[in-house]
Amino acid sequence: MTKRICHISPISIHSTRWIEAFYEKGYDVSLITDLQTWVAQKPRNVPIYVLPTLTMNNIHRLLIPDYISIIKILKHIKPDFVHLHLQHHYAPPVRRSHIPYILHSWGLEVLELHNMNIFLKILAKYASTNAQKIIVDARCMKQIWVGMGMPEDKVEVIPFGVDVNLFNPDTSGSSIRKKLGIKENDIATISTRPFFDHYNIECLIKAVPIIVKKHENVKFIIKGKGPLEGSIRKLAKKLHVDQYLRFTSPVPYQEMAQYLTAANIYVSTSLIDSTSVSLLEAMACGLPPITTDIPGNREWIQNQVNGLLYPSKDHKTLAEKITQLVENEDQRKYFGERSHEIVMEKAVWEKCVSKMEAIYQSL
Repeated sequence: MTKRICHISPISIHSTRWIEAFYEKGYDVSLITDLQTWVAQKPRNVPIYVLPTLTMNNIHRLLIPDYISIIKILKHIKPDFVHLHLQHHYAPPVRRSHIPYILHSWGLEVLELHNMNIFLKILAKYASTNAQKIIVDARCMKQIWVGMGMPEDKVEVIPFGVDVNLFNPDTSGSSIRKKLGIKENDIATISTRPFFDHYNIECLIKAVPIIVKKHENVKFIIKGKGPLEGSIRKLAKKLHVDQYLRFTSPVPYQEMAQYLTAANIYVSTSLIDSTSVSLLEAMACGLPPITTDIPGNREWIQNQVNGLLYPSKDHKTLAEKITQLVENEDQRKYFGERSHEIVMEKAVWEKCVSKMEAIYQSL
């Protein structure tokens, strides 16, 4: 018997991957959404029910109508269960429909709960308490839910795995280096995080003058987009490092691996993260990673074992870490090989899908 799954989620690369994976497995999948993120394609071949987007300015007018719409849609499609991503505020209409659901946490909506108002905390407690299962992508996220009173066996850790057929060290990035004007003897460092406050791209830009003062052959691929792009570009001009930077906009998912393998070093300056898919993709491609020393990153990076960790916002230490790898080709190679092995052990996409399917079947 075909299982019917209804996802309630923003349209994101993350939710799209899960939806398409189970569509391809023969599940009857649909999506209720009120938002498309800045870089995401819509899931293919599945019905999509679009609700008005909630904002702080209209939530008092639209929340109840959205609830009513969700109840009506669920009554129409009759799913076996709901896969609710991120949006704790949509748990009440699912609960009201008497349909079991799993709650899937990705990051900030849980990592930042301690800073949120009491209303959002109550919604999070309601959504997690009534869920059949809670899926998180990192152990640090599980610890937060358990700290809120959820039983340990209710919370499952399943990372957003990597398609290792696409992201692997054998992918050639030579055409991207040529396109970006990066010479054969240049050492390229890549950042792939969007231009938002919590990704702190400014930290990398501030590190560049320190690095190139000693090594002029280092280039920086700054791949991303977002509201802070203008200020980041202004900072680069102010520091007179434009000639060392290669700003590139987001590219189709299938081309991402070529940009990673065009680089020699991967850097993430994020101030807060669970399991970063960008990090896992870089590791899968055999890049040595340098990341902020935060719980989500420490689950994948052991300092001086398969990468380097540095204190958040400390651009001087970041410059030292990048310089360390620029000057040590053997270390770059060793860290990259070990990082690739870790992804193959713990984060292959097909294995993650199988873990999720086991939870689906249990429902």
